Amino acid sequence: MTSLSDQDKETLLEFLGEGSKSFRKLYSAKENGCDAAIFHQRCDNRGPTLTVVYNTDGQVFGGYTTASWQSASTPHVYDKSAFLFCLGEGEERKKFSVTKSGSAVVHDARSGPTFGRGPDLGLFTGAVQKGDDGTFALSLMMKGDSYEIMPSSLGDLINSDIPVVDVVVYSLEDIKHAVMSKQWREEPKFTEEYLQKLMEDVESYWPLKDFGVDEEALQHINILFIGPIGAGKSSFLNSVESVFRGHVTMSATAGSRGKSVTSMYRQYPITGSDNKHYLHFQLCDCRGLEDGFSINKDIDAILDGHVPDNYIFNSSSSVTTKTHGYRRDPKLKDKIHCVAYVLDAEKYSPEVGMSFVTEAVKEQIIDIQEKCDQRGIQQLILLNKIDNACPATKEDTSAVYRSELIQQRCFHAANCLGLPPLTVLPMKNNFMELTTSDEVAILTLYNVRQMLRAADAYLRVNYLDDLRQDKYESQLN
Repeated sequence: MTSLSDQDKETLLEFLGEGSKSFRKLYSAKENGCDAAIFHQRCDNRGPTLTVVYNTDGQVFGGYTTASWQSASTPHVYDKSAFLFCLGEGEERKKFSVTKSGSAVVHDARSGPTFGRGPDLGLFTGAVQKGDDGTFALSLMMKGDSYEIMPSSLGDLINSDIPVVDVVVYSLEDIKHAVMSKQWREEPKFTEEYLQKLMEDVESYWPLKDFGVDEEALQHINILFIGPIGAGKSSFLNSVESVFRGHVTMSATAGSRGKSVTSMYRQYPITGSDNKHYLHFQLCDCRGLEDGFSINKDIDAILDGHVPDNYIFNSSSSVTTKTHGYRRDPKLKDKIHCVAYVLDAEKYSPEVGMSFVTEAVKEQIIDIQEKCDQRGIQQLILLNKIDNACPATKEDTSAVYRSELIQQRCFHAANCLGLPPLTVLPMKNNFMELTTSDEVAILTLYNVRQMLRAADAYLRVNYLDDLRQDKYESQLN
């Protein structure tokens, strides 16, 4: 591992105690060369930095300083905020504060990052060649002197002879949460009147209503949600149902447990606000995508309507004609009419090498996209957890479409999956709340309406004439 995990970043921000920061990579020994001259060329005069060392034992450790690195030789550089750290497990996640601020770091053109007069952490001098196995034999120097050494020091936790995989220096900068005066999309509007309009639009929807298709020609459309585990597919389904129930529901099992909470293919009909009839759309959930497990062997059958509700995904076999409930001759109402890829906005952090999805999951999505393209199925991106990604939006959900950060995340999400930015729909689900809010309801209904419009576009291109001629005569059975 040569990148900081979410837990690592959270721990480091706690050590800093200064609120949110962006981690921007300035230097990597693996990418740029383990050379003091290159380190200084890329890191000098860059303000506060975090140096992180990754070794072959999986240990992550390093140091932080607010003093800009310099090439001029200065053996005693003052920094009262400097510290060393070790990001192990449990009690090994430690911070070693500077005790002799006058010698917190050492500046030397011949050396890489050096902390303390000991040195308490000295990484390398001159240039170090990369071994055949891609590691560096640095023989780290860790002699306690200028940083806390009671009851233990960094040197007590780290074996200095273990080969190093990478040395990375990050620039730490305050995150600017700019909020625009105008929304970067004209809609949605965060008003009570707009909420009522959305509610009416969604509740009165039936497929191709605006093209003169009879309400009974097609019972409902199906929207399929696909995404990595923990992205919030099930949470969105609950948010939709909650809008019409007037309180937070948990019909779809949601959570984050390191594996997919959803193990089955589920179809969720939505009851209108009168609690008397189903609306003309179903939300379809499936197992979360993950490395080492793929639903792609079943995706053709899902898209074409063969897979029954409550089908349990199996790692060793796919759905067959012998599967209980298998639809041999699916009708239009059984097929998928729109696909929404669900991504976690908080996951994206290029500064520390984090993307929305792993490469393995991205390959699965690309395969699914090709199958959707073959059928002409419209595809959207639901960008979840925007409140975790943007403090301004966390404080005020209605700021989502005025947030520069969320606008940028939408562009990055679109680029990640190769879809137009207009297909990306930001979303905040209910998390701590037990009651619904107008702002979350507006986002939910607006996103659902966009999905319904996408499904209509698919139906209009592929089935409009047939539906008008009643070839799909009432599919209510």
